[in-house]
Amino acid sequence: MQPEQVLAWQLEGLTQEEIREEVRTHGLASYPDIAFLSALSAAGADAETISVVQHAPGPRARWGLALRIPKPTDYLYEMAGAVLWNDWQHALVTMEAEVEKQPRDADVRLVYAHMLSVAEDWIGAYGAASAAVQLAPESPYAHGTRSTVCYHSHLPECAVREALLFVELKPDDAAGYITLAHARESQGRYDEALAALDRAEKLHAGYAEIYASRGRICGSLGEYEKALRAFERAVQLEGKNPRYQFEFAQLYFAEGYYRQAIEHLKLAKELAPNWPELRLALGNAYLAQEKYEAAAKELHELLEQNPDLEIARELLAKTLRAQGRFEEAGQVLAGPSAELQ
Repeated sequence: MQPEQVLAWQLEGLTQEEIREEVRTHGLASYPDIAFLSALSAAGADAETISVVQHAPGPRARWGLALRIPKPTDYLYEMAGAVLWNDWQHALVTMEAEVEKQPRDADVRLVYAHMLSVAEDWIGAYGAASAAVQLAPESPYAHGTRSTVCYHSHLPECAVREALLFVELKPDDAAGYITLAHARESQGRYDEALAALDRAEKLHAGYAEIYASRGRICGSLGEYEKALRAFERAVQLEGKNPRYQFEFAQLYFAEGYYRQAIEHLKLAKELAPNWPELRLALGNAYLAQEKYEAAAKELHELLEQNPDLEIARELLAKTLRAQGRFEEAGQVLAGPSAELQ
């Protein structure tokens, strides 16, 4: 008997007792793998049935799931695939459709708010987060999400109010104190923000955002050595986060450490090659280090992708003039219609 037969029985409506009896009588031709057991669970099998199937005798073999009963959380599988392949547009469309299907599900609204945040649609994200709070007022994460959206929307009082609710509802979650730190930072209350980060670190020292947030605050206060140490810890914990690499580079640049800034900007570029602000910073760092050819190449490529980015056009003209290429600099400043050399 093949393991998929068990799932077929489940889908055909056999009772749990009937399935268990069939498995015990006939045995399985192979042990089921985790995907198969998960499918049984998703299809509604109880714990005892899953246990019987899991321990039925037979040689182990891999088996892929191809059939299961639809569940309200199925959209998460599609979301995971879209994020894995960096297809954020598909993920957003998936969530838009899911909100229409499950308008009263707070979790759906929360995920939708997150996706809108990724797209930097802060008005839409605020609406989705607010709906989640209305549907689940006791959910700390609903309040946390709305706090984060308010923080990015430059609404500090809202951000603080929602963050305090997050902390009140779940006082042992480090994420709540990180959210509170962001909100306090937006108010300019840096001592309270740093205290919230200290509390978060005691609860869970493995969150890179604790150190990145500390680095931002210390940088704002002009405490660059503390800021650099904080970002060094952040990238140790989460080196594949392009924003942390970018912010670390900006600190180095501000202190005149152009070589180190370039190193981190190049790492960030590998992770996020189409981020205009990052490539502009890299071109500027090359220019500051007087690596004019590298700067010109970076800025040429940036303008090819973003021909209306005037600040890149001006920086490229500056780079060309530094090389004595005044005619080319004039062509660049003439606008997108001018031929880039």
